[in-house]
Amino acid sequence: MSSAFSGFFFKDADPRNLGICRFLFYGIILCLYLGKDFSQWAKVPDVLWHPIFFFDFFRIPVFSADILGFLGLLWLASLLFSSLGFLTRFSTLCSFLVGFYLLGMENSFAKTHHMESLMLVIFCVLCFSRCGDGFSLDLVVKRRYGWWPLGSSVKKPSPAYQWPVRLIWVMITLVFCAAGISKLRNPNLEWITSEYMATLFVNKGLAGDRVDPLIEWLPFWLGSKVWLCSSLAGVTVLLESCAPLALVNRHLRMVIVPGLFFMLFGFGIIIGTPFPQWLAAFVFWVSWDGLAVRRLGFSQE
Repeated sequence: MSSAFSGFFFKDADPRNLGICRFLFYGIILCLYLGKDFSQWAKVPDVLWHPIFFFDFFRIPVFSADILGFLGLLWLASLLFSSLGFLTRFSTLCSFLVGFYLLGMENSFAKTHHMESLMLVIFCVLCFSRCGDGFSLDLVVKRRYGWWPLGSSVKKPSPAYQWPVRLIWVMITLVFCAAGISKLRNPNLEWITSEYMATLFVNKGLAGDRVDPLIEWLPFWLGSKVWLCSSLAGVTVLLESCAPLALVNRHLRMVIVPGLFFMLFGFGIIIGTPFPQWLAAFVFWVSWDGLAVRRLGFSQE
């Protein structure tokens, strides 16, 4: 058991894989929040302030518009530096701490969303990892100027580059599994056997909040096919509930992980509820050092 655990989390891995994952993940998140103005939350009436546990317990306030605007710019800069791998240890820590405050504050008004929870968990994991040792500006500067304290010139694979990716795998699968189990707890499998999903599609179509207006007929068409909606619901529950199996079997991983990705992508198009932060997390499932790095000729040399 201990050997299997060690082999899963602490097997030697190439630093480039973790570095490319870092580059892509932070880069995608930066694009998602680019231009977002957090200063507006300083103007929201206090009656809508319902702080989440951490903000309530530590009495964390909503800062002024100027401070929130500065923190927003600081967060974007830290996301950029984290993606490029520059001052990685500090930029990833800043991305997590400032992002935790800004997004926690935002989710303390009126309604708490779950879209960004996984993203913050990944931020936390990466800020404690050595994700700047590969595919980073820190590495380039370290090679050019040996005195640079950040980054590592060591090219050897190490368990330090394996455990962050695998821990993120575990968190992703647990989130999906919890969602699947919560649906199975309904009596008589109502989430699957009832017309819930068909009704959801039609309601979203009537609300007019879809992502792509070019397929505005799709929610109504799917909603009229109750059997198809029930089948989609069944596949959704099956994929979510079986998500942890992707951790233990490579062949199942090749089915479950793409299935979950396209499930989220499809729901984003159909019901107008995108999951971009969750979709961004799927970059950690790709073995970049064995795929893109070799084919495109990137090298640590």
